[in-house]
Amino acid sequence: MKKMKYTPLYEIHRELGATFAEKHNGWQLPVQYTDTVEEHNAVRSDVGIADLSYLGILKLTGDDRAKYLHRLISNDVEGLSGGEGNYATLLTNRGKIIADLRVYNLKDEILVSTAPENCEAAYAELDKYIIADDVELSIETDIIGVIAVYGPKSAELVSPFFDVEDLTSLPEHYSIVGEVNSEKIVCVKSHIVGECGFHLYVNTNALAGLWKELIASRPHVLPIGWDALESLRIEAGTPRYGTELTDSVIPLEAELEEAIDFEKGCYIGQEIVARMKYRGHPNRLLRGIVAESEQPLQQNSRILNGEKDVGWVTSSTFSPTIGKPIALCYVRMAVIDEGSQVQIDSSDGLLNGTVVELPFI
Repeated sequence: MKKMKYTPLYEIHRELGATFAEKHNGWQLPVQYTDTVEEHNAVRSDVGIADLSYLGILKLTGDDRAKYLHRLISNDVEGLSGGEGNYATLLTNRGKIIADLRVYNLKDEILVSTAPENCEAAYAELDKYIIADDVELSIETDIIGVIAVYGPKSAELVSPFFDVEDLTSLPEHYSIVGEVNSEKIVCVKSHIVGECGFHLYVNTNALAGLWKELIASRPHVLPIGWDALESLRIEAGTPRYGTELTDSVIPLEAELEEAIDFEKGCYIGQEIVARMKYRGHPNRLLRGIVAESEQPLQQNSRILNGEKDVGWVTSSTFSPTIGKPIALCYVRMAVIDEGSQVQIDSSDGLLNGTVVELPFI
């Protein structure tokens, strides 16, 4: 029997009346507090906070940490100064995605955030290349918690913890360090839901105190459940591991060029990615679909163009912003253009849909 996993804030979520469901291979997470649409709209118009302490966290220390990670992943690491970061992928030698990574270069360590489903796989893949390097690699998921603050007013909520005049100017994936209850807090800029946002990394001992301070710091700060985070993510066109990103996907198929430094030289899978970039092209690309449907589309539903099978649905939700069901999908090159008309094979028969370039908003 699978053992359920809980974040350190589980009891706080329960006291707030959250509804829970299993997500990310065994995590019991709050999916909704009051109303998913209300929570979604709070992030689009004001501010909301969410518990992301289920994310996989890796830590690298030692003098060779940057050089070592640089030669294994798809983006530049050695060129990152303290406080800088980027998005990257860890690939197989066939260029397929083992994990997508958010890499943060701090003063004395590198933190890497990844999906909970593949944290251990990423650790195992990285660990086997530590031979003579001065590098220590560890999984810190149980030690470091994460609170997300998203929305147009997110900087107002977060700035009191840091000696910075304008947090909104911080580039994505860059970080600053502050303090809460005598514990170090690392604040990283995030655009993952299509709004100004920040991920706050702090020791799990200080997580509950930080959550309570954020909730109490201004009126009407809504906690945001997993369901609203998912609809926000899909509207923003952000792929996640386990749906859009899997070990059968090459980064360029998901249009993850931001995760690749084409000038850095060799890394695992580099030859395949470079060949696709300069000498070929993907057979399929990640796109969005606005569906003529009453309900969100089922994951893995086939997408048709006439009688031809041209793709499949990876994630779907009702979009409060657009007012219709939308989906992320992979489609073949013949229908990647904005406005291409397709049909989705559903339990209710064929549904019409319109292909759009991402993001939706």
